[in-house]
Amino acid sequence: MQKRITAAVFGLALGVGAVSVQAQGWDIPAMASEGYVAEPSVALIGGVVDPDVEGVSSGSLVGIELSLNCPLLQPPTNRVRQQLSLTQFDDDGVEITSLEINPHYVFPVSEHVEVGFGPGFGVMKVDTGVSSETLLGVQAGVSLHYRRDAFFFGAEARYQLTTEEDFGAGDMDIDNSRILLKIGMNL
Repeated sequence: MQKRITAAVFGLALGVGAVSVQAQGWDIPAMASEGYVAEPSVALIGGVVDPDVEGVSSGSLVGIELSLNCPLLQPPTNRVRQQLSLTQFDDDGVEITSLEINPHYVFPVSEHVEVGFGPGFGVMKVDTGVSSETLLGVQAGVSLHYRRDAFFFGAEARYQLTTEEDFGAGDMDIDNSRILLKIGMNL
């Protein structure tokens, strides 16, 4: 229950923030603005996930990601990058497939390097071998991107809180932290 209240407050804060930034020169919706360019990138993801679940150790995570300049919201300086990722974790008899969207506010630190941070929302299909459930998650992350011509490299750290479901031994969540590396191409 506490997590649902936290998620609702978090969503409300994002909504109130969106209304207040519109008056400060942000493009909403960004795709309708004259200078909007999507600048999509596609990448393979690899990393480590550490589920906060008793009996499940940290393990490898693999996936794919599509990112682009957010078509809904762009600030007057810097930019918001939408990151849509599909990942898979399979360790200690627990299989997690996660679909997430992570909008990050990014700003340049050099000609080809940018740093970002932002929230995220996801849906996880969790199979324990005994039970299979779908959970919702909210998360926060920080990212580092290197872009040069068609080459893309990224690194990201995320922490995710999830809803609770009954997996046969009582209600539990699949809160987790992860460190990700990304390699791909700018389209």
